[in-house]
Amino acid sequence: MDGFGVAQSITAASRQAGRDDPDVRRAEVQSGIVTAVNTTAGTVDVGSVRARRLESYRQPTVGDQVLLVQSGTGTWWATGRVSSGSSALGLPRYAYKPAHTDRVSTTTLADDPDLTMQLDANAVYYVEFWLHYAAMDAVRFKTAWTVPASANGGRSALGPDQGQILSSTSSGGVGRFGVHNFTTTCIYGSRDSTGNQCLAVEEGTVITTTAGTCALQWAQATSSTTFTRLGLGSLMRATRLA
Repeated sequence: MDGFGVAQSITAASRQAGRDDPDVRRAEVQSGIVTAVNTTAGTVDVGSVRARRLESYRQPTVGDQVLLVQSGTGTWWATGRVSSGSSALGLPRYAYKPAHTDRVSTTTLADDPDLTMQLDANAVYYVEFWLHYAAMDAVRFKTAWTVPASANGGRSALGPDQGQILSSTSSGGVGRFGVHNFTTTCIYGSRDSTGNQCLAVEEGTVITTTAGTCALQWAQATSSTTFTRLGLGSLMRATRLA
């Protein structure tokens, strides 16, 4: 190889070395776990690295796994969340019923098998239940909430009043609009049908100190061998606020 070829080889090798060495190229992509959130500065700490958040990386939380990019000048940027260390703030989570659940001959409140979620400790959640239910007038439909131990807050109950007797084809009537404790039993009126459904909406703020289950409990208000149904498509939504 002549001198020109040697020079070309050396140049190519040095360029490759520069591309391979972060200390030379001053650019890098990696991931890491957020150890501190610096709200006023718009930055997060990932171990010893302090990275500025992109506008799209909102509601950062300690424990988030994030994607980090180092610019050619050495500045670190947290481009976004890869996975959450806990429930991300402001991002709702959903649970829904993929099929009907029918209960007979029971007035004992029990958690619904589908409308349930785990809540983090030391957090504030806004929780909603949108319930499509069916029951005979003599049986009715009743609810309460399961929440983590020592949780504070309350829940509202919106739907047909417990004293309301509707025909099988009626969807109107007198409503209930109370606010209650989580464990207070709420009884709803019905459309006097096991097939035609009514709507009840319950919502509230759950302030936790310990982690645990949040779920809708429900049962028949009066025991009957005629089933009471919580229908397909009923929905739970929980949004962490703090």
